[in-house]
Formats: sequence, structure tokens, C-alpha cells
Amino acid sequence: MQAFLTLGKYLTLGFWVLPLLALFGALGEQWSQYMLWAGVFVFFAHLGELLLVQGKLRACGKAGIMDAVMVILVGFFYWLPIFQQEKI
Repeated sequence: MQAFLTLGKYLTLGFWVLPLLALFGALGEQWSQYMLWAGVFVFFAHLGELLLVQGKLRACGKAGIMDAVMVILVGFFYWLPIFQQEKI
């Protein structure tokens, strides 16, 4: 399970490179537009996810700015291990 979460973190961080490349025009014009829209969609999905789990993160003592940034960047790959450790 830990290997899956680690791989997910790296793949999600790798995804964010594509919208950044699209911002700088390194992709073709049509691909840039698709990647920018995908980046916006994923950003707002992760922002909604942060709003949903913020209370639980606060209860676990993980309510700092960097915790919020990590949830926005990698989503549940960040908070799932935290919540699993709290159950043990």
C-alpha cells in the first residue's frame, strides 16, 4: 500500500509539470489548452477535497499551510496515510 501511495504522489506531482509546460507554450497550441483546462479542473477538485478533509487534518494536528499545499498538489495520496495512522 505504501508503494502505491508513493507512486501516486510522484505521478500526481509529475502531472503538474504538464500544465506548467502549457503555460510556457512548450506544448502545441491545442495541447496547451487541454492541459491548462485539466490543470484547472484538478486544482479545483483538490481544493474541494481540502475543504472536505480540513477538519480531520486539524484533528490530527496537520492543519498547517504546507499540509494544505500538499493536499492541493497530491490530494488523497497525502492525507490517506495520515488518517490510516490515526486509526491504528
